[in-house]
Amino acid sequence: MAQKDAEQHKSSEVPPDGGWGFMVVLGAAIINMVNQALFSVFGLIFGETLKDMAGGHATGITLVMAVSVCVTNFSGLLVGPMMKRGISVRTITILGVLSVGLGMILSSFASTIWHIVISYGFFTGLGLGLVASSTFLAISEFFTQRKSTAVGLSMAGTSTGQMIMPIFVGLLLKNYQFHGTTLILGCISCTGMVGAFLFKPMFCCAKANDPHEVEQGKYDLNSNANVNKPDIKKLDNNTSESESLLSGQVRAIVVAESDPKTKTPFIIVSKESMLQKRTSCLRKVVTTWDLHLLKDFRFVHMSLGLGLGYVSSISFSTFLPMFLQDEVKFDMWQTTTCMTALSAADIAGRMTTSEIFRKLKLGNRSQFMIGAILLAISRSLLVSLTSYNMMLVLSVVVGYIRSITVINQNLVISEYIPKHELPSAVGLNMLVKGFFVMSVGEPLGMLKDAFDYDTCIHLLDVILICVVISWTTEIVLYKKCLKKRKENNVITTTPAA
Repeated sequence: MAQKDAEQHKSSEVPPDGGWGFMVVLGAAIINMVNQALFSVFGLIFGETLKDMAGGHATGITLVMAVSVCVTNFSGLLVGPMMKRGISVRTITILGVLSVGLGMILSSFASTIWHIVISYGFFTGLGLGLVASSTFLAISEFFTQRKSTAVGLSMAGTSTGQMIMPIFVGLLLKNYQFHGTTLILGCISCTGMVGAFLFKPMFCCAKANDPHEVEQGKYDLNSNANVNKPDIKKLDNNTSESESLLSGQVRAIVVAESDPKTKTPFIIVSKESMLQKRTSCLRKVVTTWDLHLLKDFRFVHMSLGLGLGYVSSISFSTFLPMFLQDEVKFDMWQTTTCMTALSAADIAGRMTTSEIFRKLKLGNRSQFMIGAILLAISRSLLVSLTSYNMMLVLSVVVGYIRSITVINQNLVISEYIPKHELPSAVGLNMLVKGFFVMSVGEPLGMLKDAFDYDTCIHLLDVILICVVISWTTEIVLYKKCLKKRKENNVITTTPAA
């Protein structure tokens, strides 16, 4: 009977792959537009203020940015344990949005660099990390076959914000200076809660076999927990109290009535069962963050490749405007035109590429590798052909192709990892990306000082090619091992003649 109930419960949580899921996508897009897009205008908002606070030096900018990137990527580790404790994705998203808004509002009162380190670096960084993980997990709850398309549409909100924010922030700085600008942006960030309120739990909109079960409110809409799940297990009718306590069960429980009037139950638990449930602190840490995933070579290999791809992408975005102005000698109008064309193509790519690859029936990892190869080629052409018309055309090509690698950052992980371990896996992947950002950023800066921007961009393209080669080698070897294992199983199961 219990097994039958479990099967019915499982079948009632089949993701709708659409329906209300598109409202969740809309909510994620709104959140990304007013929160994630802030990262792209950090220099425009804080650049001059931090220089003035540091006496004309750029140390304040690098310090705040380093703290923000570190906290953003490390905060992904919090999502898994929070969800295991019954905190819903919607609640985590609201906390993230409020943290981003609080950080920006506190920054408006800043008078020293350390104020901004705490307000923007910690609070805003923490919020951006929580939002990045929770929006992806919310979409994953509603989509299976069309997950790539849904993620692409939600991330188009980030690109839209990146196009609008520079102009909007420029107008705010002109009229309200730094303090007024950060205060207004903090209030705007809080409007992301509107999008978070659209994150209804998946089981409200699932293709349920028993609609009556959902309609009766069996689940708490504000948590991941089943409110009807019994807290006390009663003994089998054929098993006595003494037999159960002496039988060595993992948890032998007796429910009795201490007062016939109040009928207050008490629980008797065997001493052996209590000893068996004690676990070491290290074991709790491993269980809480699913650190056993680090024993999976394929997961670690994927995370390392995605981390290198992430560093390659954000480093290129940092180098490109400086390359256009310092080496190609474009004026501000030509530079902004190329950057706008790249962002517009990126939006178009996030809205269309996933559906194209879905029609071709290619997996997310295959999509990432194809995108990485095409991106490396197009970026190398972009820094080699420096006429304005060619740069404009190639900016569109690079922006469109870049969307393929951006969309599939988390999808590569979700394609391989089971659903119940996905929050922790996404957090560990963010941790790897944060580690690479901190460790690779300084050497790239030194390389730029020693050579030039186009050399650095070519090196970033080489990194992408190395990731593709490494992943291809792993896939080939893995398939060979599977084939050999199947052949050995056939030989061992074949009866002797």
